[in-house]
Amino acid sequence: MTIRKFSERTGLSPSTLRFYDQKGLLVPAGRLENGYRVYSEEQVHQAHIIHSLRLADISIEDIHTYMDADEEKRQHLLSGWRLEVDEKLASLQVAKQYLHGMNAKEQHMQLVKWDEQPTFIWFRHTVKRQTNPFQSAMLSDMDKIKQLGLNVRPGIYLRTLDSIGDSMTGEVGFILTKVPSLAPYGGDIYVEKLKPTVFATLDCSVNDPFICFQFMRQVYRFGFKTQGAKLEKFESPYAPTFRYMIPVLAGEG
Repeated sequence: MTIRKFSERTGLSPSTLRFYDQKGLLVPAGRLENGYRVYSEEQVHQAHIIHSLRLADISIEDIHTYMDADEEKRQHLLSGWRLEVDEKLASLQVAKQYLHGMNAKEQHMQLVKWDEQPTFIWFRHTVKRQTNPFQSAMLSDMDKIKQLGLNVRPGIYLRTLDSIGDSMTGEVGFILTKVPSLAPYGGDIYVEKLKPTVFATLDCSVNDPFICFQFMRQVYRFGFKTQGAKLEKFESPYAPTFRYMIPVLAGEG
C-alpha cells in the first residue's frame, strides 16, 4: 500500500506516518523506485498499537522497547505504565480538591510535595504536655546528631505518636543527606525512608495549637483523606511557628 492508501486504511495522517518512520517506530515495508513508501497489510495492526500508545502518553523510547519486547516484557511494561497513570490520576484528584476548596480571600493552606524518598533518623521521647513540649528533646537530639557525625538537612521534624494524660510520646526527626553504611542506632533511635508524599500544610504558632484542629477540619472540607502520620516541621527548637503537614497523597516506596 502507498502511504496515501495506508493512511486511509489506518486513519493516521501521512505526516504522522512519516514521523513514525523518522523515529524508527513504523518503518515502511519497502520503497518504490521513485522512493515512495510502501506498507504491508500486517503493519496496519502495528500502526494502531503504536498510535494508541502515543495517545496514552507513552514516550517514543518506551514504545520502541515495547514493540521489540516479548510477551513477558510487554506485560511488565504495561504494569508499570498502569501504575504511573494511577499516580497521575491521584495527583490530579488532589489538585482538583485543592482548587475546588480554595477561597480567593483565604489562601492559608498550601500543598507541598516530596518528589524523592527522604531518609529520616528518628529519636523517640516521652515528655510532659506543655507549650512546645519537645523543645528540650530537639536540642538534645541536635547534639546527638553532631556526636554521631551525621549530616542532615535544615529543619527539625516532629511526629506525635500518643498522648495520655499529662504525657506525650513522639519522635524528633532529621532528614539525612547521607545514610552511614553502619548505622549507629538502636533502642529509641532508628532510620526510616518515607515515601514520596504530597502534604497539605499550614503555618501554625507554637502558642496556639488549637489552630491545628481547625486546619484538620479545613483539610476534610477540601475532601482530602490523610495518608499517613502527620508531621510538624520546625526551623529551630526556638522557632515561634511550625509547619503542620498532613499527608494527602503518598506515592510508591
